[in-house]
Order: sequence, then structure tokens, then C-alpha cells
Amino acid sequence: MDFSVILCILPKGKTDEFRFRRHNGKNHEHTNKLERDKMYDYHIHMATERYQQTGWAEDSYAQPTNRYQDFHGALQCMYEDANFILLPNGQIALI
Repeated sequence: MDFSVILCILPKGKTDEFRFRRHNGKNHEHTNKLERDKMYDYHIHMATERYQQTGWAEDSYAQPTNRYQDFHGALQCMYEDANFILLPNGQIALI
């Protein structure tokens, strides 16, 4: 229940990655600070302009999900959400 599958980039010339999405396990409570809603469930963080404008981490906003219950399910969910294509040779590609 303690895992994260993260899609991020390291922009050229930067030392901190930018996280687009983060699929987390059900091992902690998460609170969306602006909406003040709490969840203790599997949840998906996503980068939003609104949270970046507040100065919080780009992926501070999250939504609960029942689309996965383990790391492998979260990885598959990330592939789907980010439009990755699984190739026959085991490699992945972006579309």
C-alpha cells in the first residue's frame, strides 16, 4: 500500500523534476489544501496551474481512485492516463 508511480521530467538546466502525475498507494491521508477535502484512499496527484500559482508543489492536488489496488495496477493506470503505448518488445512509447 506504500508506493508511488511518478511521471516527471527534469527540465534542461534545472535540478528539480516537474511532476505531472503521481499515482499513490493507500498508506497516508491526503488533503487538498485549497478545497479542504481529505481522503485516505488510493489517489492520483496531478499538476495543476491553480496549485502552482499558490506556491505549493505542482502536483499537490489529488483525486481518490478505485482504478488500482497495487503498484502494478497503478503503473498500468499511469500508462493509460499518460497515453503510453506498450510495444511488443516490452518498451513503451508516448503518443
